[in-house]
Amino acid sequence: MTGFRYYFNLQPMRDFASLCARFGVKALQSPYRSTVPLLSLVEHGGPVWESLIDSWGVPRGTSLHFEYRAKSPKPRGNPSHTDMMLMSGGKAWAIEAKWTEPRYETVANRLRKPESDGGDPRITLNGWLSYLQPYAGRDLQLEDFSDVVYQTMHRAASACVAAAEHGLQPELVYLHFSPSPLKNSATRDEYATDLSRLHKLLGSPGYFIFRVIDVVLSVTPAFKKIKDLDKHSPVTSKSVREALCREVLFDFGSPVANTI
Repeated sequence: MTGFRYYFNLQPMRDFASLCARFGVKALQSPYRSTVPLLSLVEHGGPVWESLIDSWGVPRGTSLHFEYRAKSPKPRGNPSHTDMMLMSGGKAWAIEAKWTEPRYETVANRLRKPESDGGDPRITLNGWLSYLQPYAGRDLQLEDFSDVVYQTMHRAASACVAAAEHGLQPELVYLHFSPSPLKNSATRDEYATDLSRLHKLLGSPGYFIFRVIDVVLSVTPAFKKIKDLDKHSPVTSKSVREALCREVLFDFGSPVANTI
């Protein structure tokens, strides 16, 4: 793909193969991870990818930061890893790719269990809200967010972290690939509902846009060669990485957008 610069977090990559090599074993240990069609789209999606980013107003030459790490609001806490962050032209687009994932846990469920270090999860959740507050249209209180999917909260907060650090305006994009081969995968409508709920609780700020994009894909013969690889084997990651760099794994249809 020409006209874009690849990064792994903040580290510049020489080329697409170098980018794929930076992903850990688990990230590509199944051909059905959402990272796989995301990488294929930006490298092999051609006019589909270009029309998509053109519709968001993303300038050519923009840096594509995969696995962008937004610092945790809790000291020594785990950062939020955004699938891809685009930063250019006065905006920061935080992009979360979805394909076979189920709907994730809510804030209420997250609050019911201690963190891995035994700490109070309210510290982290209130911290994410503190990142969101400057871009919200109302005062944010944690008790209002019980029904919100926790991941949507910290992904939106990640967009705000990148925006604040670089003097940009945040946007949040959920890029949903369909159809999914798994029956329990979350749908585009579910993501739209969850993001609409979060956006409303933020006060429906018109300057903080949320988008849900549905991209229909069909697998190619190259994907069928790797579709049955053992997702528990580390060897699978190497095979998926090599397939991504060697062949086109998907054909992509025209995106359907829902702007919130």
